[in-house]
Amino acid sequence: MTQETALKILQTGANVFLTGEPGSGKTHMVNQYVRWLRAHGIEPAITASTGIAATPIGGMTIHSWSGIGVKNNLSSYDLDMIASNERVAKRVGRTHVLIIDEVSMLSAETLSLVDAVCRQVRRNSAPFGGLQVILVGDFFQLPPVVTRDGNATPRLGFGEAEAGAALAPFSFRSRAWEALGPIVCYLSEQYRQEDAVFLGLLSAVRAGNTDAAINTTLA
Repeated sequence: MTQETALKILQTGANVFLTGEPGSGKTHMVNQYVRWLRAHGIEPAITASTGIAATPIGGMTIHSWSGIGVKNNLSSYDLDMIASNERVAKRVGRTHVLIIDEVSMLSAETLSLVDAVCRQVRRNSAPFGGLQVILVGDFFQLPPVVTRDGNATPRLGFGEAEAGAALAPFSFRSRAWEALGPIVCYLSEQYRQEDAVFLGLLSAVRAGNTDAAINTTLA
């Protein structure tokens, strides 16, 4: 998919998973959409899964934005406390578009907690309280870092175990992702590298599809 097509989809207000290989222009695409939103009087919430990832895009961690902090589970009391936090309530309540960068490093349970907070604060039972959510990242890159209990099973909102999350707690396995139903925008153009042979090699290594010829080249 071209960046132009992806931008048109974003402009419809649809929930989107923006992905593609390194160099396909994911960050550039986000910046384009942010400029378009601001030109139309909409200030998006720009967040990322880690502080390091949030800095280049001028955002904050999704943990800080949502008020969940380091929690990996929320009780009804916890949700009420977060919703009564004036700064969090204003931040979440006035948001129309939520961007989460480097989503590959966000665990399934964390995404579900953010979803629960948005619904509670916005008093809206729709996924993420009715926000347009833009998930950005590449699941071939860094996976989530999670703290596991004795059974190696992460807990989701209200202590509920997420099916299939124990061995690979990626955010796309969460009920929140499923309920959101994002359109997948896979950017297929390459802007960082023009050498077709080298690009083929990088793509093969990224997907783990190396053969004898590629192994020889790498050696």
